[in-house]
Amino acid sequence: MEGFWFIFMKKVIVAVVPKSTQQKVEWISSSEAKVWVHAAPEKGKANAEVCELLAKELGLKKRQVNISAGESSKKKIVAISPPFEGGD
Repeated sequence: MEGFWFIFMKKVIVAVVPKSTQQKVEWISSSEAKVWVHAAPEKGKANAEVCELLAKELGLKKRQVNISAGESSKKKIVAISPPFEGGD
């Protein structure tokens, strides 16, 4: 069943506000969020902070949250993998 897990992956559209004085996630709907991060959009720092913040918000591990599109844009599509029992 290799590759079967992707069926359960959720995609979230994220609008990012870099270089913010605050860190927060505001859910617009179940598939859209606005995320404020401290990091500047340089060398992937803001992207990493977005993934970290979303993982914390959702109670997931950092590796379960990845940017799948829009790495150099303020609008991103973030892939969220569900937690699985028994490891990877």
